[in-house]
Amino acid sequence: MDEERLVGGNDTEEVVRVGDTVRRTPGPRSDFVAEVLRHLESVDYPYAPRHLGVDDRGREVVSFVPGRTTDHPSQRAEGAYARAGTMLRRLHEVTAGHPLAGGLECVVHGDAGPCNTVFQDGLPVAFIDWTTCAPGVALDDLGYLAWTWCVAAEGNVPVEEQAAHLRELRDGYGDVDPERLLDAVVRQQTRVVERETANLRDERLRPQRRAHAGKAVAWAESDRAVVRRHHALLLSALR
Repeated sequence: MDEERLVGGNDTEEVVRVGDTVRRTPGPRSDFVAEVLRHLESVDYPYAPRHLGVDDRGREVVSFVPGRTTDHPSQRAEGAYARAGTMLRRLHEVTAGHPLAGGLECVVHGDAGPCNTVFQDGLPVAFIDWTTCAPGVALDDLGYLAWTWCVAAEGNVPVEEQAAHLRELRDGYGDVDPERLLDAVVRQQTRVVERETANLRDERLRPQRRAHAGKAVAWAESDRAVVRRHHALLLSALR
C-alpha cells in the first residue's frame, strides 16, 4: 500500500500513514508505549489509537484516527476545552495504581497539547503520539494541558478568553485548586525552558534540533510571562 509521510516527532526517524494505520520507527520506549495502549484498549479508553503490533519492517503499528490537529482557539468548537479536560482525567483514572504507573500516581501522556490531539468537527476525539507517556503526577500532566491549550502569548487571543478556556478545561477535568493549577502551569513552562536551554547549548545535537530548542525556549518563556503578568485574572476565573 502507498505510504504517506506524516509531520511530527522531532526525534522520530519515520512516521507514515498506511491505509487505516500509522507506522513509526521504534524507539527505546516503544515496548512501554505498546503496553500502555493495550491497557487503555482493555479498559475501553476511547481517546487513544489502538496498538496493532509490528509490521514486516519492524515499525510500530497503531490505528489511524481521522481528523485534524489545531493551533488556534478559532479552530475549536464550543465544549472542546471541557472535553479535553475530561479526556485527560479519564486517562489518569484508568491508570491510577496500575503497575504501569511504576509506583507513582498514574500514567501521564506527557505532551497532550493540541498538536497531539485529533479533532473532529472542532471537538477533540483522541490524544496521539504517546511516545512521551510515562509514570508521573496527574497535576503536572494537567498543568501542561492547561498551558498548551489555553495560554498563548501569540495568536491575538484576549487574555480574558484564555482565562475562560482555562476555567472550562479545569471544570472538565474536575475539582483542582486554582493556585496549584497555575503553579503547575508555570512549573511545566519552566521545565521546557530548562530542558531546551540545555539542548540549545549541546553541540552534539543536530543543528535542526538545536534550532527547535531555541524556538521552544522562546515559546515557553513568552507564555510563562503571560501567566505571571495576568496571574490575578487567571486565578479569579478559576475561582
